[in-house]
Amino acid sequence: MQLTLGPILFDWKKEDLFRFYDEVADMPVDRVYLGEVVCAKKKGLTVKDIEVVGKKLEKAGKEFVVSSLAVVSNEEELKLVRDIASLPFPIEANDMSVFNVFTTSHLPPPTRQLIAGPHITTYNVPSIEFLKSIGVKRVVFPVELSRDSVSYCIQNTGIDAEVFAHGKVPLAFSWRCYTSRAYGLNKSNCQYHCKQHPDGMPLKTIEGEPTFTINGTSVLSALTYTLVEVIEDLQTIGVKAIRISPQYKYTKQIVDIFRKRIDGIIGHEEGLAMLKETSPQGSPIKAFEDKFCNGWYWGKAGKEYVAAPKKSISRACSDLPKAERNLVT
Repeated sequence: MQLTLGPILFDWKKEDLFRFYDEVADMPVDRVYLGEVVCAKKKGLTVKDIEVVGKKLEKAGKEFVVSSLAVVSNEEELKLVRDIASLPFPIEANDMSVFNVFTTSHLPPPTRQLIAGPHITTYNVPSIEFLKSIGVKRVVFPVELSRDSVSYCIQNTGIDAEVFAHGKVPLAFSWRCYTSRAYGLNKSNCQYHCKQHPDGMPLKTIEGEPTFTINGTSVLSALTYTLVEVIEDLQTIGVKAIRISPQYKYTKQIVDIFRKRIDGIIGHEEGLAMLKETSPQGSPIKAFEDKFCNGWYWGKAGKEYVAAPKKSISRACSDLPKAERNLVT
């Protein structure tokens, strides 16, 4: 099983980004995704910077993939898509505009690998078969898909599958900017307040319960999603790669924990205990500390955490209830 590092979803300073990817070169990950997924207005790495970092990571032995925006709504955003599509790397499409670029612009048909990112709605077998027909070789499944649905799709399409395995879960994207709104502004006169929140802005209810994390035009989970306890089950159902979403601190430690889990050096209980040491500390919401969620994997509410069963949970997808078989097909 491969270990991958997803694109940074938050707005970090340029010097922090360069420092981070220098560290990534020495991390035990097989594939690195880099690109702007959330907002084209960020002043982070330019397209040229991405090319430089990508070539450096390839020299370090990493497979490098450039990721696209999840929402494309204007010409500025479409230009960014065209620019990243012209880079000499595999492409992770998070919006169908990536595929359209090759048919409506001067760019030649892609000869490099095309990957459907987690924001493409590959919920069922027909959607995956369509993407395969236009050249997609790998699918990163949507974060809300259950393990049974993922298993069914893999068994019935043979697609090279990757699963989001650790990080704040990206839930929704909008044209409007939630962070700017929190500062009394709108997206058109953005003052780049996102840089003040390198892991997003925590949001809570009146009762103090953590609900979401605000990050520019996106909303993420309040708690960190992790599948560290089910590595063996992911391998059993045919998942070929698991993704870690970078956080501002402790990403290297998180990568090391997942690598040890994949290699069988540590068990699921030890892995979970070690991950608790990497949770953001000193949060303005105490309930955020040392807590995780994984409910979607088990077909439950996303904010829940379900402990791994003592016995193997693997079962054939043919045993799924009829209603769920209909859902995934």
